[in-house]
Amino acid sequence: MKQYLEYAESFAVIILVLFGIGGFSYHLFRDGGWVETMAGNLWDVSVQYPLIALPVIVAAVFLGKMWNEARITHGRASKLPDLIIYALMLAGAVFVGRFFWFGTF
Repeated sequence: MKQYLEYAESFAVIILVLFGIGGFSYHLFRDGGWVETMAGNLWDVSVQYPLIALPVIVAAVFLGKMWNEARITHGRASKLPDLIIYALMLAGAVFVGRFFWFGTF
């Protein structure tokens, strides 16, 4: 019986993570989605205010490089992967709830 409960829990986690990834993908890549909105806003900023956009891009690359180096040197002592899974599960629960409540993803 305990093994069936563990299987059910694993199945629920996988389903919620898949719905979370699916919901994020849908909202990111649909027409008028998050990527289109951000790319449009970034394009407007870089065209209108290039002196502001350049330091932001350089800082983002620098911070990303620092984060990656810290991650490599510290190994798997981080809780970040667990937090990402929990965030995807929460997002999956939200997307499933929105689908059943409002009828839209």
